[in-house]
Amino acid sequence: MGALVSAIAFPHPPKDYSEDELRSRPDLKFIVTTSGIKIPAIHIQNPGAKFTIIYSHGNAEDVGISLYYLDVVSHVLKASLIAYEYPGYSISEGEPSENNCYEAINAAYKYATETAKLQPSQIALFGRSLGTGPTVDLCSRCPDIGGCILQSPLESGIRCFIGVCSSYSLYPLDIFRNYSKIEDIKCPVFIMHGEDDKVVPCSNGKALYAQLQERSFHESVAYPPVWIPGRGHNDMPQDLCLDHSRKFLEFLERRQKS
Repeated sequence: MGALVSAIAFPHPPKDYSEDELRSRPDLKFIVTTSGIKIPAIHIQNPGAKFTIIYSHGNAEDVGISLYYLDVVSHVLKASLIAYEYPGYSISEGEPSENNCYEAINAAYKYATETAKLQPSQIALFGRSLGTGPTVDLCSRCPDIGGCILQSPLESGIRCFIGVCSSYSLYPLDIFRNYSKIEDIKCPVFIMHGEDDKVVPCSNGKALYAQLQERSFHESVAYPPVWIPGRGHNDMPQDLCLDHSRKFLEFLERRQKS
């Protein structure tokens, strides 16, 4: 059953689909997880940027396929960007799994703080779909991170498919339990979700936002969300999403100055 869950959770393009484009990038790096798995990452440097984004992509894509989009994100958000790959995706070593995704984002964070010499407050995490799993996990463990953007987030792997009630009986098989970690996040969190999302229903994003609201007495962790009518999982309006994300980074900058 665990293998079935992994097969559903981690569909990915052919490993060599975008290999040439990825290897031709001058900003390509290779980083190593604590298990010794070598994974690629790109580090787009935007001179004068106040923040560096650590980007975690969705499941049916990889960093190579996302290169054009990642360049656009860096440009529009006026931020530097580190996009790492999951084990088993693209030209990475290893196999995809929940724990390997956590190790991958840990390696990206270590690269950002130790190699690139960034302070945690200069880092903003951005996760989309499946990528919200490793994003929430890292953010819940690193209280000094500057901010967190979640696009089409899942409450958990099981809950996004069958809802809350049935998830209790399948708890041992559940992965990316964002609902159990999001309340540990100390930085501002911005959530955006399409209201017609049939892959990860918008109820997931709204439930996570409700959890943030419940504990907003700690700090302003619940930044106003954006629920986009008429949009699903794979047709979120790029310009609108990035415009709101840019405004969120501007909010983070003002907050840090105050």
